[in-house]
Amino acid sequence: MTTPTPGSDPNYPQGGAPQGQPGWGAPQQPQGYQPAPSYTGGPAGYGAPTGQRPGLVTAAAIIGIVWGGLGVLFGLIALGVAFALSGLLGLIILVGVILAVALLVGGIFVLTGRDPKLLLYTCYVAIVVNIISLIISLAQNGGSAFSGILGFILPGVIVALLLQPAAKQYYASRGVKY
Repeated sequence: MTTPTPGSDPNYPQGGAPQGQPGWGAPQQPQGYQPAPSYTGGPAGYGAPTGQRPGLVTAAAIIGIVWGGLGVLFGLIALGVAFALSGLLGLIILVGVILAVALLVGGIFVLTGRDPKLLLYTCYVAIVVNIISLIISLAQNGGSAFSGILGFILPGVIVALLLQPAAKQYYASRGVKY
């Protein structure tokens, strides 16, 4: 099927399609029209826009969720054996399980846009408990310091991420100070 040339078909006058009837071609943009530029973020140096969670806050939340979930899983497995071996060891693992639950819940809070204080304070307590646990372990049986290293590093990373200026600015824009 071919398109008739203007003027050869009596239904279409020489000027093309009559006014009010659409032509066969795709609509043309008016001359001089330029689409508005799209911006993905705020000006440099001003942090993330208020509605968008910075990646470092998301990273802190995910680390908290993963570390808390693993802590709950392995803590509950070890809890039954720990009290049989020593009451102090069982108590330390019970505190670890409680801290793991708090890390998990705090990470979920941060991921859903709530206040980061639970995750932040839980990390502070986890660092202190890991220091005490490491000292007790070294004093009792000369255990290796390597076994408790992740207990310091991951909560420390979460604290460092949540104390970054972009994270503080994100929460300040939501009315949260910590």
